[in-house]
Amino acid sequence: MSRKEYVQRERLYVQEYVNERYPDREFVIYNVALGPPPEELTRAHPELDINHFRRWRLYGDAIVGWRGVLLLVEAKLRDAQSGIGYLIQYAPLVPQTPELANYANRPVQLRLVTPRADPRVIQVAATQGITVDIFSKPWVQEYLASLGLA
Repeated sequence: MSRKEYVQRERLYVQEYVNERYPDREFVIYNVALGPPPEELTRAHPELDINHFRRWRLYGDAIVGWRGVLLLVEAKLRDAQSGIGYLIQYAPLVPQTPELANYANRPVQLRLVTPRADPRVIQVAATQGITVDIFSKPWVQEYLASLGLA
């Protein structure tokens, strides 16, 4: 039995979204480690660089510096409702992220990017201050159709 090759579609999807929607951005960081590393680990190992502790941190799909704000972007091709929970969990970590220290006092705006408009997701996201951005490409529609979701 042969295995299907794993394709990181959401990484491509979020890159296309950022490039199209924010061409005038100041910066973007993809697959960004959020928040500080666990204090007990850094205290126990002060000799180690912060990057050593990346695996103990949570990851957002992208942080975009744009027009004086930080956009925290979470992209979901299939399960948009789970993106709400991720964004709620990640948002308070953004100002605590050492790599973003120069931008810590900027307001953070939350973006859930998905190819399909689900009114329930949009409604719940709005109650949490999350903007749902519907974004699709032909390859996304082909992928969803191959799963019977389009």
